[in-house]
Amino acid sequence: MLKITTIQESGRDVLLKLEGKITEQWAALLDGECRAYLRQKKAVFLDCSHVDYIDGRGVEVLNAFPHSHVTLMSTPTFVKELLQIGGRS
Repeated sequence: MLKITTIQESGRDVLLKLEGKITEQWAALLDGECRAYLRQKKAVFLDCSHVDYIDGRGVEVLNAFPHSHVTLMSTPTFVKELLQIGGRS
């Protein structure tokens, strides 16, 4: 399960806290949520400190976000490594 909580939102950006697993089952939810904010021209900050698992589809979704508009924060080391292997540095 992936829980997405809006921590802070302004006219220019939004901070979302991610908790749980970013798996194929939940990756589409994350993608849709982030892209909705991107369509509103908001910068998206993802607090990944409570992500405890990510699969290949989760890596694909995170790597597909535009790096200039989506920032990963407090990302666990294992998630960073998986993202680097999958193309995001």
